[in-house]
Amino acid sequence: MDEQKSNCEENDSEPTENTRACVLCNCVDRSLHGQRELRHFGSSMERATLKPSASPLPQPGNDDLSSIGFSKSPCLATLFDDSGCWVHHWCAVWSEGVKKLDNEELENVDKAVISGTQQPCEYCRRLGATIQCHAEGCLRFYHFPCSAASGSFQSMKQLVLLCPEHIDKAEELGEDAWCGVCDSVGELTDLLFCTSCGQHYHAACLEIGATPIQRAGWQCPECKVCQTCRQPGEDSKMLVCDACDKGYHTFCLQPAMDSLPTDPWKCRRCRVCAECGAPGLLLPGSVQWFDNYTVCEGCQRRRSCVCGVCGKTASPSVDLHCCSMCH
Repeated sequence: MDEQKSNCEENDSEPTENTRACVLCNCVDRSLHGQRELRHFGSSMERATLKPSASPLPQPGNDDLSSIGFSKSPCLATLFDDSGCWVHHWCAVWSEGVKKLDNEELENVDKAVISGTQQPCEYCRRLGATIQCHAEGCLRFYHFPCSAASGSFQSMKQLVLLCPEHIDKAEELGEDAWCGVCDSVGELTDLLFCTSCGQHYHAACLEIGATPIQRAGWQCPECKVCQTCRQPGEDSKMLVCDACDKGYHTFCLQPAMDSLPTDPWKCRRCRVCAECGAPGLLLPGSVQWFDNYTVCEGCQRRRSCVCGVCGKTASPSVDLHCCSMCH
C-alpha cells in the first residue's frame, strides 16, 4: 500500500488549558495507560493551611510515557481544590499507604499525593511516584503507567508490584503469575499485564512484542476495547495498532474505514516521520502517511520533487524517476 488514508482523530486531541488531570501521573481522564477513571478524593487538610503558589500546576501531558509525572515538585496548593484532589482509580489503589475500606472507599489518598511530590519514579525519573516494590528493603517507586512500561510484575488480586530486579519473587504468588495461554510461569520478564482483568500473558504466546509502549495500558484479547468509544467490538471491526497494540473501531476513526487494512497500521500516537521527525499527534488528523506510516505527507511531497542523488529540486522540464519501493 503506497498511501495510507486512515487518517483518524482517535480521540487524540491535545489537552486544553482547563483539562483535569491526575495529580500523580499527570495524565487526563481518558488516558491510554489503563489507570481507569479519574476520581475525586477528599483531603484531611484545610486548604487554608496550604501555602498558596503563584505557579500553576503543569499542564497535563499528551499521554506519552515521557510526560508521565512532574519534572519538578509541584506546590501542594495546586494539587488540591477546595475539597480534595483528582486521582486515577488505579493510581490511587496501588499507592503505598492507601487502604481500601469495607465500603470500597479509599483512605489516605491525600497523604500518598503529598509523599509523591518528593518521590521520583525509578523508570521515568519524574516525580509523583507512589507505588513501591513489594520486595523487602526495596525502595523503588513507580507511577502506575511506568510500572508496566518498566517490565515490573503486577498482581491485581494482591496489589503487589515487583520491580524488574525482584521479579523472580513472582513465582511465590502461584496462579497470579501464570500465563493465560500456556498456564505456566515461564519467562517472567516476557509476561504482559492486562490492566482490565489482571491476567498475565506471555508476549511470545500471543506472538506480539513487549515494548514499554505496548506494556503500558495493555489489554488482553478478551478485554480489548476501542480507545475512542471505550466499547468492545467484533474482531472484524477492531483495528489494532502495530506499535502499541491498542484497539480502535474502524467506524470510530475519522474518516471511518470500511474494512481492516491488509498492511500494518499505526495509530496517530505511534506515527513519527522518519525524515522530519514530526510525531503524528502534532500533525493534523487529515495528514496522509506513506511507507507504513513512516513518512508524513509533507516529506512525501518533497520526495517527489527532489532528486535522491544530487538533492536538487527538479525543473518543470525534467522528469524524476520514482522508486517503486520508497516512492
